[in-house]
Amino acid sequence: MQNKTKINRFVFIGIILITLNLRGPITGVGPIIELIKEQYHFSNALAGLITTLPLFAFAVFSPLVARFKYVQMMFYGLILITFGEVIRSYFGEIGLFLGTLMMGIGIAIANVLLPSIIKTKFPKNFGKVMSLYSLILVISAAIGAGISVPIAISLGLGWKNTLAIWAFIAFIALIFWYPHLKGRRKYQNNKITIKDDKPIYKYSTAWWITLFMGTQSLIFYSVIAWFPSILIDKGFDLHFASNMTLLYQICSMPIALFGPLVISRVRNKYKHFFSTCLCLMYGLAFGILYGESSILMMFIATFLLAFPMGGLFGIALLFISTKVSLPQKVARLSGMSQSLGYLIAATGPIFLGFIYDIFGSWKVPLIVFIALTILLIFFAYKASNSQTI
Repeated sequence: MQNKTKINRFVFIGIILITLNLRGPITGVGPIIELIKEQYHFSNALAGLITTLPLFAFAVFSPLVARFKYVQMMFYGLILITFGEVIRSYFGEIGLFLGTLMMGIGIAIANVLLPSIIKTKFPKNFGKVMSLYSLILVISAAIGAGISVPIAISLGLGWKNTLAIWAFIAFIALIFWYPHLKGRRKYQNNKITIKDDKPIYKYSTAWWITLFMGTQSLIFYSVIAWFPSILIDKGFDLHFASNMTLLYQICSMPIALFGPLVISRVRNKYKHFFSTCLCLMYGLAFGILYGESSILMMFIATFLLAFPMGGLFGIALLFISTKVSLPQKVARLSGMSQSLGYLIAATGPIFLGFIYDIFGSWKVPLIVFIALTILLIFFAYKASNSQTI
């Protein structure tokens, strides 16, 4: 019993270290995207590809991950993250995109496997562990958004060295995960025969969760990519935009921790009300960004963005964990929802950047954001009220 407890603690620490690498390397790009554009003379559409490439990697590789042993795949994923982050910083324009793609593949592996590992190792406390997992994701995102400008500009290290810092963090996680390979029989996915061999994509529940995951991810990564640019377009400087990005990341932490806990305990008829309130905050924030330009209203919009950005991803993960009966199905549903979901999300940063290039204003993209919010409310309702697979 004591050995099992020690193993679970070891797994839990590993989960924390890996999770720290899943958002920061991506959110760290947005605040300094203007520096990258200036050096390489990128258009907004091409700059949006930097944020979109990891999402394409999520989409392509997520459904393949569950077919392999969890511990080995996680180790390979961390290798890809580490080397990808080095390559994107120091190997020129081609390296920027190639390294970003490698990093995205590694993050895709961890994205798929962690919910299943949590379901397997912590079946009685998965709600609490998923909440902590969601919180650490937000902390990672906040660190990425918060340190980029101070390190790149204030300390004078430049954007390349700033992004390369994440390779060191990934290397620490890689070292920590290595001992799991020696004890892989204790951690590998159990080969349990699932009586219901119906493909996961034939369940309507899987599709509603996928659409919810995809739409909330599209909004999330599009905001990460372009929120600083929206503020700069309104006349604010890079430091103010960076501080506002850090602010919504910090404010999103409480909802990231408590959101999944709350929605897992409330009655079904109240779950949609909770998720709808979060979605409406998106709509209000985008409305303010569309029509206002004062500092006070930018603070209000930033504060409103924090709640859905912190809570909706955790709710999506909770749907994946609670709408299935077996850990093996969690991996399948996680693979499907993240593959197709991130394929949907990948269109966001490029498409919205392309719209900006056409109109020369963020007004039209913000109208698109509001329309996506309405769709998100509908998908949340269907996913919340769908049957367990």
